[in-house]
Amino acid sequence: MDKVAELKSKEILEVVFPTIGFFLPLLEAKREEITSTPKKTFSFGPNERHKLDIYYPTEVPSSGKTSVLFFIYGGGWRNGGRTLPPPADLGYGNLATYFSKKGFVTIIPDYRLIPEASFPQPMEDVRDAITYVLENDHVLRNGTVTDPDTDGIFLMGHSAGGVNVATLFEKPGFTDPKVLSKFKAAVLIAPVYNSRPDALIVDPDTAEKFYGGYDGFEKNNPYTWLKEASPETLKMWPKILLVESENDPDSFIAVRKEWQELLDEKTASKHEVVIAKGHNHISITWALLTGQGEEWAEKVVEWLKNL
Repeated sequence: MDKVAELKSKEILEVVFPTIGFFLPLLEAKREEITSTPKKTFSFGPNERHKLDIYYPTEVPSSGKTSVLFFIYGGGWRNGGRTLPPPADLGYGNLATYFSKKGFVTIIPDYRLIPEASFPQPMEDVRDAITYVLENDHVLRNGTVTDPDTDGIFLMGHSAGGVNVATLFEKPGFTDPKVLSKFKAAVLIAPVYNSRPDALIVDPDTAEKFYGGYDGFEKNNPYTWLKEASPETLKMWPKILLVESENDPDSFIAVRKEWQELLDEKTASKHEVVIAKGHNHISITWALLTGQGEEWAEKVVEWLKNL
């Protein structure tokens, strides 16, 4: 984490490769631990991107059900995958191993990306992956996991993946009510909460290719949906925990505050924000299982287990 702290910039494109480079040797030392975590891959649709990996915990509660956690990675709807090419091939596997060791069946689905996909296709893929697992819950069982909790699943999304997660419960009519009722909690890690073109969170090219322009983004973003949500709709939402890195771009932090203020106002309740100290937008996931910078995840695990 000392090397991450040496980076002066907060901008994602300026920190992404140096940050990953810092953690590659630390994760390489954990290769056997990560690759030995029980894992199975399943297809949930016809596209090559319609695949998901399920990581199984090696220890489960002696009584009660085993928790299920979906993690949705980011990448600006342009990049990302449940598995990455070498030398970054332990990325996300580290996160899944971390949470599986905490007792969660951890699922990472792929979804279609630009230029193949536009809004809301990546979100549909995530929704369909979750639906597939709920309808085929035998995939959650292995020699250790015998009683997965499919009545109260947890969702976690980072950056663009956080928008994918928010879309599932925020966009009216997007998710079948029977599936929506299974969402116990959502952990939103620094997503793009609103349109704010001045913040340049979504660049013009992405806005055009993914949303058909900023007009499309203004109509279809977490802030707009929250603003328009009725009290009855809000009652159907899962419990929400907000997470951001201390050194996330200023624009991300600004829109998080705006979204949180509106959420607190409309629900008449205060929502917790976990600040990942010392982290930037990239390091927050890459640090897991290295023994450095894991405090934020420990707080998330505690929050989830206390629900």
